[in-house]
Amino acid sequence: MSVQQAIRQFKQAVKEIYGSRLKQVVLYGSWARGDASKESDIDLMVVLSGKVQPGLELDRMIDVITDINLEYDVLISVLPVSEDNFNTLQSPLLLNVRKEGVPA
Repeated sequence: MSVQQAIRQFKQAVKEIYGSRLKQVVLYGSWARGDASKESDIDLMVVLSGKVQPGLELDRMIDVITDINLEYDVLISVLPVSEDNFNTLQSPLLLNVRKEGVPA
């Protein structure tokens, strides 16, 4: 299993879906901290410009997520967020991602 390959493939597919709306993909959680086990999920935050409706964005990405999960025997967990919210909201999750997350 190559987590890095799965992340690269996901990022490329998301670039094709969103084009210039994609601002960044951030790896957070255990894989970003370096304390993941082989059973750990891969937490990815997808930062998009403009209005983001998480359910609709996940619908757009679900086939890509499913294909990569099956191909690499991993579990990618995706959280879409607007660029404005990513940069300004003070929620515990976003504070943690901004502190510990790494560009994917």
